[in-house]
Parts: sequence; C-alpha cells; structure tokens
Amino acid sequence: MSSNLINNTLDACRSAISLFKDRRRSRVARRDFWALGMEECSGMLNDIGMSPSEFDDAMHLPYAAQDFLTLAMRSVGIDPDSFRTLEFAHEHYMSRTCITCPNRRICHDHLEAFDFENHYREFCPNKDNFSKLLRQRMRSLAGCKPS
Repeated sequence: MSSNLINNTLDACRSAISLFKDRRRSRVARRDFWALGMEECSGMLNDIGMSPSEFDDAMHLPYAAQDFLTLAMRSVGIDPDSFRTLEFAHEHYMSRTCITCPNRRICHDHLEAFDFENHYREFCPNKDNFSKLLRQRMRSLAGCKPS
C-alpha cells in the first residue's frame, strides 16, 4: 500500500515537472516566433489560415511548442516531406488544425507510446485528411506497379 502511494506521488511530481517544462517551452517558442517581426509572423500565420490571436491561444494548449503533425504523419505511413503531402497539408490547413487541436495531450501520449496509428481515428481532427493522403499514396503506388 505504501509503495502505491509513493508511486502515485512520484507520478504526480513527474506530471507537474513535465507541465512546467512544457509551459516554459511554449513561452520561449512564442517569444522567438514574435521576435521574427510582425510582418514575417503574419505571413506565416496567413499561410496556415491562422490569426495572431488564434496562435497565441493555441500556444497555451499542452505541448504547443511541439510539432505533432510531422510525427503523426510518419506514424500512419505518410511522408511529410513529399511535395504532394506538403501541398495537400497547406490546402487543407492541416497545420492549423493540429496547432489548435484540443486533444494535444492525448496525441502526445499516443505518440510517446508509439501507438498513435492505432488510436488517432478516435480523437484526431486531421483523421480524414490522413485517410485522403493515404488513399492518394495507395493510388500512386498502384499506378507505379509494372504491368
């Protein structure tokens, strides 16, 4: 019984430390972003369909300073660096969707456990976009097969 209490206390301490580190990273990322200058920042935000106030609000979400979109794409078998993926992600505002997602803590936990690909359909607002990208990939692979 006492070991259970000690483990729970340690888990609570680890969570508090993780939260503190996460908040500090978000503050630094927000500061560094705005240090680029309003014109450059506005241009980047416009590219992903996000206003400055939406960005600031999103930076208060858990793990805001981390790029989950790239990790999530790789996890489900999508090449985040291919031209088609980059073009599709831009047209469908996938970065904006990911940055403003209220499920970032759940996403983080599944990415850390290496089981995101098994659970993302339950919580990810980009799940339909992932499905479309995967279908495109399958069609292009089918078209490349020799006759």
